Amino acid sequence: FFNVIAEPDTSAYNFAVLHEVSEKVYQYSKLGIYRLLAVLIGLPLMLCWGIIFGAYTFFMIWIVAPSRRLSQSLIAECGIHIQTISDAVVAPLYRSFGQVFSSVRINLLNQTVETTKTIQV
Repeated sequence: FFNVIAEPDTSAYNFAVLHEVSEKVYQYSKLGIYRLLAVLIGLPLMLCWGIIFGAYTFFMIWIVAPSRRLSQSLIAECGIHIQTISDAVVAPLYRSFGQVFSSVRINLLNQTVETTKTIQV
């Protein structure tokens, strides 16, 4: 009240009684409007938020968490099969490619090549 509505200059006060009454009117009207809006709007909003968070909790406990556990076990099982297939097929293939190309030898030589330009007429 003092920062918003009251007189900013100490020399410009109203009557003391009027100042006290205006402060009390401000405080009680603020409190009354808050309580009225809390009853009219706050209670229905709390009902909505309760329904939303209740539904969220229900879905997390009964749908999301079991689905996540099921998908994790399926992914782990698929990983075992993929690892087995990789060990049986892909690893020997790459091992044989490695043995085939292990005998390849590359020699790099430094040679200077001199070219002469000839003009043919």
